[in-house]
Amino acid sequence: MRAKFNINGVSIIIDASKIVYDGKKGHIHMVKEDDEFTFEAISCAARPVEFSIVNQLYTLDKEKVIEMCNHCNTNKVLGVLSTNNYHLILSPFTDRLTFFGEEQAEALTNGVIDICKEKNISSLRITQFCMLRSDIMPAYLQFKGILNALTGRKDSSLKTVFFDVPEDHFYDLKILFGTYEK
Repeated sequence: MRAKFNINGVSIIIDASKIVYDGKKGHIHMVKEDDEFTFEAISCAARPVEFSIVNQLYTLDKEKVIEMCNHCNTNKVLGVLSTNNYHLILSPFTDRLTFFGEEQAEALTNGVIDICKEKNISSLRITQFCMLRSDIMPAYLQFKGILNALTGRKDSSLKTVFFDVPEDHFYDLKILFGTYEK
């Protein structure tokens, strides 16, 4: 399942078919490449466990990944691991019991946009929400914060943003994203 939107001049795609996971255990089995889009950067949670996206996407030096993830999580900052071909943008991992809503998501997204601008990144894949397991949807507030940042920034270098989203929330998110399309 895929939906495409044009929001503030940015092509935004939500897709529920590119990550294979076990939502009950929280394990990611496979991250699939996309036939239509390629990405200069991928944003994911700074979680260096074997089943996380950090270890599914790229074959980076494990010690550097662990070191950067620890730095992001300890200092609550964004981190970047770069190669010649791509950038991995790491977001600090949010504890399940910590409230992370619209304002926090907007601030974090603005930080990601700043990194993309600094590195002249035009295509970004966001994977943080692929295993969204909550029936209560504070995640809609998070997506509103993300969309507010994407629509509010006039200086962004982003032209394409691709979201991996869970299948069971796809249609609700499709409606939400549609409300931001002009």
